[in-house]
Amino acid sequence: MKTKNSFKPALAVVCFAAFGLILLAPSKASLQTVRPEAPGPADLSGGEAFKDVLNPKMDYVLAKLYDIDRVEGADRARAFAAQRGVEMDVHGVRIEVESSAQNAALGLFPESQAVKSRVQSLGGFVERIHKNLVQGRLPIPALDALSSSPSVRYVRVPLRPAPLAEIVSEGVAVTGADLWQSVSAYRNTGGGTKVAVLDAGFTGYQALLGTELPSAVTAKSFRADGNLAAEVHGTACAEIVHDMAPNARLWLVNSGSLAELYDAVEYLVEEGVKVISYSMGWWNAGDGKGTGPVCDVVDYAAENGILWVNSAGNSAEDHWEGTFADSDNDGWLNFSGGDEILQWWVPAYTVTGAYVNWDDWGTWNGSNYSGSSQDYDITLYYYTGGQWKVATSSQNMQTGNQWPVEQVGDYYGNAGMWWGLAIKKYSATRNCKLEVFTYGNSDPIEYNVPQGSLLIPSDSPSALTVGASDWRDDSYHSYSSRGPTHNGADKPDISAPSGVSTSTYGAAAGPIAGWPSFALMPSAFYGTSASAPCAAGAAALFLEKTPFTPEQTAAVLKARAVDLGDPGADYKFGRGRLNLKKK
Repeated sequence: MKTKNSFKPALAVVCFAAFGLILLAPSKASLQTVRPEAPGPADLSGGEAFKDVLNPKMDYVLAKLYDIDRVEGADRARAFAAQRGVEMDVHGVRIEVESSAQNAALGLFPESQAVKSRVQSLGGFVERIHKNLVQGRLPIPALDALSSSPSVRYVRVPLRPAPLAEIVSEGVAVTGADLWQSVSAYRNTGGGTKVAVLDAGFTGYQALLGTELPSAVTAKSFRADGNLAAEVHGTACAEIVHDMAPNARLWLVNSGSLAELYDAVEYLVEEGVKVISYSMGWWNAGDGKGTGPVCDVVDYAAENGILWVNSAGNSAEDHWEGTFADSDNDGWLNFSGGDEILQWWVPAYTVTGAYVNWDDWGTWNGSNYSGSSQDYDITLYYYTGGQWKVATSSQNMQTGNQWPVEQVGDYYGNAGMWWGLAIKKYSATRNCKLEVFTYGNSDPIEYNVPQGSLLIPSDSPSALTVGASDWRDDSYHSYSSRGPTHNGADKPDISAPSGVSTSTYGAAAGPIAGWPSFALMPSAFYGTSASAPCAAGAAALFLEKTPFTPEQTAAVLKARAVDLGDPGADYKFGRGRLNLKKK
């Protein structure tokens, strides 16, 4: 998820994947620029005419990549892959394959082994297998042949998560953690609670051992490339956990894809970890009702006695949802009146794009959704010379066996620009409820709908979901994703301090004369990424100092929260701000 971290370089680094999430991004306040007036409402037509030849067992990006390689050559294919965030090297393109999994209900996945054999026979290799998921590399010319295999249900660019983004975090005193740190331990466990920070990477953590981090930690990468230092975000999260629970024993673990996440959590279960801090989120990876592959990982952790503490997300201002409406009967969604383009401003040197899904996931059976037969497509536009121009589109097939998802990006410009998204009904028998997430925008998107902006797996009933509140005055941070879930469940569960100090991102600033009240302070760790490890550290303290189980600890943290916002649980603060003191 985006880290709301002011006065960082304006270039947003993005996890390049068709189903990924934003990596570290600067705060919206830091990206304000003088910009032209927003374009007026748009009535449009057009978009790419590629859908009719699309392979229904391959996602749009891979199908387009295969077609470009076949028609225009390898150099043009590499350029397209780089622009659309597809990982490539000399061995080919990284893919994630869903096997047909005919015996999934019995826990048997022989088709995955058949997929492995087919990948190898086509000149590729397999990196990981988990149940019905096979992750590997494959030469581009072999993509169509692989998807034609009867053991293959679907081939896609791997789903990917991303972070939401001697100093002591201000959350320690605000929450009362300092009052617990000197209390004698209840259990003799040979040390503090085992806590895992599961993240994208831990750049620079070695230099902080013995100061901002414990003198020794367990560090392990589950990425295919083994790169533990892929990102700095996890290091900052680990600092906050250590500030809150100095005796906690830390596991620093990173993963990139879904299969890697499964393996990482299985490892943490074997290691006896009791708390997982996860300041990450996924777009287009589930129905928003607490089901799907990522939520299954959270359920697995909970079933094995682990408290999973998850960031709510930082997408409240980047979110729109609504039922498809087409008042002029031209096939394009009217967002308001005759306006058929949802627009947002993107500052210079910032990557942008959008994710779209809709309410036709079907039933989750433990390995896959039953699939969508309602087919919508999306087109990304940019505004130049007084008119909207097509940048790209996404035209996944939805014929009853695929997920109801589309994604466009990752586009980058060296000048500020208006971008827009249009949604077309390709083949649907009903008007579905659609959901849009954008990234890279410096202000709330046009027709912004903050409600329901939670990211996966913060919708999981097994997760303790944490929103962001300001450490100085408990005010709500407007970017913090809000509930409810898509089945109406209350989320987030609690909020916790954000805008705090870490050595990784810098010290939090006090009030600055003339600084706008709505703007984030410079040089601090903002976002629900900072809030989640604060709550995870609090849970570790309770587990060390009390006889509570992880499940009981979550209940205590919710019960002790300081009520904020509307009385009782609400969709901004949950039960209220994290509080370890007696109420």
